[in-house]
Amino acid sequence: MKIGKLGSDLLERNVMPFLGLERDEVVVHSGVGEDSAVLRMGEGVQVLSTDPITGADEGIGRLAVHIACNDIAASGAEPVGLLVTILFPKSIEEGDVEGLMEEISSTAKEVGVEIIGGHTEVTDAVNKTVISSTAIGKASDDGYLTSSGAEVGDKVVMTKTAGLEGTAIIVSDYIDLVNGFLDREEIQTARNMINNISVIKEGLTASKHGASASHDVTEGGVKTAAFELAHASNKGIKLIKEDIPIAGVTEKVCNKLNLDPLGLMSSGTLLMTTPNPKHLINELKKQGVLATEIGQIEKKGYKILENGVEKELNPYRRDELYKLIENQ
Repeated sequence: MKIGKLGSDLLERNVMPFLGLERDEVVVHSGVGEDSAVLRMGEGVQVLSTDPITGADEGIGRLAVHIACNDIAASGAEPVGLLVTILFPKSIEEGDVEGLMEEISSTAKEVGVEIIGGHTEVTDAVNKTVISSTAIGKASDDGYLTSSGAEVGDKVVMTKTAGLEGTAIIVSDYIDLVNGFLDREEIQTARNMINNISVIKEGLTASKHGASASHDVTEGGVKTAAFELAHASNKGIKLIKEDIPIAGVTEKVCNKLNLDPLGLMSSGTLLMTTPNPKHLINELKKQGVLATEIGQIEKKGYKILENGVEKELNPYRRDELYKLIENQ
């Protein structure tokens, strides 16, 4: 099998039928396109999510915190705690361990979460450091969002720009590939994108201002996230390609490296559906978050309009970043 997360068809066939005993305490169960579970145990609900960091080298501690907390925030919940499992290769030095933990801790403080447990281990099963983070958040009984709440006629709103995370990783970890066509200012702009990968502000704003569903954009980029949101809601979707914002440096990197920016991982970008997009966009603007209407929810079908031509919207089986990694 190829590197990358399992496609929705494989998940449906080989993962989803095997989920143990269904519990009454679980409000939102596992499903394709659902990134967080929701449990009700006492007052309010608890929201949980877990994610590994495998496609990056530089800044993996920062990514490990944000990626896990983003799934909680995309559910409209406030992240509270983080469990972190770290597998180190045999080549690791003690100073590297401390440096990584300092990065994780400082990012957790920025986000406002506590590292409440985890596991650290040196193993020959990995050839570079691998981190898996589980985030726990809280929300009121009616204050959380899912990926499955979109309704026909809702507009699709996207924050920030496509390919955000992937651009930062490419320029930070594969600088030799971009030195020939990016200038110093563009390189710095791309690297700074790593500072914009939290969706906590937009997730909490969406839950308070009329969003019907939300889904953060991770592996497989905007196209995959849009497909997953519609699939989870048992609805169709139509995106307008020309309305999807792409940063100039992302477009330049993808053009030169033959990558699709809409298939490139983009933590920091959140997709939301709402019947009142102007209100939500204005509220996000008040929080300093760029938001753009990029399509709408339909009764059926997965489509993207490109230069006036309607095409199939197909999810990526693997992120465009992995295509680049495998060619190195």
